Amino acid sequence: MGYASQAGRAKTSATNPQAHAICDRCGFRYNWVNLKWQYDWRGASLQNLKILVCETCYDAPQEQLRAIVVPADPTPIVNARVQDFVVAETNNRTTSGTTLTPISGNGYGEYAIFLFGYSSAFPDIKIGSTIVVSGMEPASFNGTVKVTGNSSGPPWSVLYLTGATGAVTKMGTIQINIDPTTGLPIVGGDTLVTSVNSQPTTDQRVTQMTGEAPGGLNQQPGTDPNAPGDADPGLPYNFDQVPQTGPLNGSSS
Repeated sequence: MGYASQAGRAKTSATNPQAHAICDRCGFRYNWVNLKWQYDWRGASLQNLKILVCETCYDAPQEQLRAIVVPADPTPIVNARVQDFVVAETNNRTTSGTTLTPISGNGYGEYAIFLFGYSSAFPDIKIGSTIVVSGMEPASFNGTVKVTGNSSGPPWSVLYLTGATGAVTKMGTIQINIDPTTGLPIVGGDTLVTSVNSQPTTDQRVTQMTGEAPGGLNQQPGTDPNAPGDADPGLPYNFDQVPQTGPLNGSSS
C-alpha cells in the first residue's frame, strides 16, 4: 500500500528537527522558520499585520498606503521681497463728477461768485444744479449748494447763495454734476435714481451706479440682449421696468 506524506512542503530531519507550521494564506505546510511576518504601510511606518506567510504568499508593502511626509518649511531668508497684497487687492476705480479750479472768488454777504479761466470746452453748469464747494478759505464759502446764476461765455462764472463776504484767500475746488439729493457725483449722466418715498418733500433716493464708462455698451443694469423673449438689454429678463427694492411706493425719477 502506498503512503502519502503529511509533511507537505516542510522538511523533516532526524538529526535537526524543526517545527512545522501552516501558511496563513495558502494553507500549505512549511517549516516554521521559513514563514515570515506580513508587514504593510500604516501612516508613515510599517506595521506587523500578525500574519505568518510563506515566501510565495508574501506581499511587498503597498506604497499607496504610505503617508506622505511633508518636509519642513524652507528657512526664512533675510530681506525677502514678497507681493504687496494690500496694494494688489485694492480697487482703485473711483467715481467722480467734474472738478474745476476757479481763478478767483468773492462773497457779497448774500451770494458768492467764482470765475473760471477755461478758454474752451467748458462744462455746462446749469442753474438749479448742485455743486460741491470745498477747500476754500474762508470756510464760509464751502458747502453743497445750488447754482442760482452763471455765464455762458468767457469769463465763465457760477453764482450761489451764501453768507460769505470778501475775497477767497485760499482757492479750493468746485465739483459739478452732483446728484442734488444723494450728494453723489454723476459721470456722464450714467445714474439711476429711485425714490423711496412718494412725497416730493420727504424724497429719499438711492443712486445706483453701473460702473460702466460713459458711452459703454452696459450703462444700464441688465442681461444679455439675446436673452429669449427679452429684447431690452437694460432690463433683467422678463422685466418691463427697472426693478425696485426696499420700501418703495411706486414713485421713481
